[in-house]
Amino acid sequence: MMHTHVKLARLFLLLLLIIIIILSGCMTVQKQDSYEIHQSLQNMIDTRYATFSESYDVPPHLGILLHLHTPTGDYTVQSGFLGKEYSADTHYRIASVTKTFTAAAIMLLDQQGLLDIYDTVTSSIPGSKDPYLPDTDDFAIPYKDRITIKDLLSHRAGVFDVFNDPIPIESDEPYAGMNYIGYIQDTENDEPHRYSLSELAAVIAKDHLTYGEPGTLYHYSDSGYMLLPVIIERVSGIPYDQFLSEHFFVPMGLHDTTAVFEPNDTLLPEPYFEGYSRWDAEYFNTTEDNMSSNIGAGNIISTPKDMASWMRLLLSGQSPLKSSQITLMTEIPEGNNAYALGLSKTSVGIGHSGAHPGYLNFVIYDETSDVSMVVVMPFIDYNEGNMDHVSAASQMMIEIMETAVRIYSEM
Repeated sequence: MMHTHVKLARLFLLLLLIIIIILSGCMTVQKQDSYEIHQSLQNMIDTRYATFSESYDVPPHLGILLHLHTPTGDYTVQSGFLGKEYSADTHYRIASVTKTFTAAAIMLLDQQGLLDIYDTVTSSIPGSKDPYLPDTDDFAIPYKDRITIKDLLSHRAGVFDVFNDPIPIESDEPYAGMNYIGYIQDTENDEPHRYSLSELAAVIAKDHLTYGEPGTLYHYSDSGYMLLPVIIERVSGIPYDQFLSEHFFVPMGLHDTTAVFEPNDTLLPEPYFEGYSRWDAEYFNTTEDNMSSNIGAGNIISTPKDMASWMRLLLSGQSPLKSSQITLMTEIPEGNNAYALGLSKTSVGIGHSGAHPGYLNFVIYDETSDVSMVVVMPFIDYNEGNMDHVSAASQMMIEIMETAVRIYSEM
């Protein structure tokens, strides 16, 4: 009997030793693959960024960062920055990628039966006599009774974009022919102006500004997305930023993501990328900004790590949203090119891009490889209104992500 126990013990130890050897071999291969992937990504981003920076005379202290969130681990590489090291935990302004959260919030309320995305914005909130948008002069935007919540989500509501477009010269307002946000910034005193959603809607309402009838054409509009937080707050009964925190940021582990809204909240949490913008052939530091003018459309601050995690969890069915809601968010309306409901389709996957003074970024998820990617370039060139630099930078960033997925998938 004793011999049997000894034999079994020896057999168990031998089996354990074999398992350890196999596992150590797998770990060695995995570490080697991880190193090769990292090096290939580094060589690729160095090559592509060097070509871009030389072509557009980019100062050496600026640069680019790529972060991949994959089933086998995370990879972060950068190029430029004069050798200064950044990480996936570095904060930046995600700009229009904010729209993915705003859209997800609306779809969650739809899922809960608290609103219906096919309702017009003048319809009554379920269980209430109050309309989705206030019945006031400030919100008397053109075609209001025909605009659906889905139209706002898909940029098919025809809502004039106060944030990006100049007010028509025919206006009787003092800011005629100018960008309203820029006009206010130029005339404000020592304290930053507190923009309100009703104020921005009123700019549209006063001059009956519109791009056309709802549902007839696609026209990207930050102002359309700034109406959605109004709906979120009226339906949920809590502030927009609180809704995002309670339903997405906290439960999904996005601990470095915040939706700023106070005019004095102009700084970024440490550590952060310093953002630069080019005007008149010179780059200026534009890190600090008053984001109260862009709530719902571009006010969120986050990190590459959080953003990669967000997009992968959202699109792989690991968020509070059901798969049916995600399907709706990714279905592109006819005539919308590549834009669905808060999400865009690109050659490399689904996600969103964002541009704001000082920051250009892409957050994309590739379903085939189950990889999400974030590319951050903390500088932007709007020099003399020439968009060639932005277009070239965006193309470079798309190519970087396409190559990154291929590198990961082939290793």
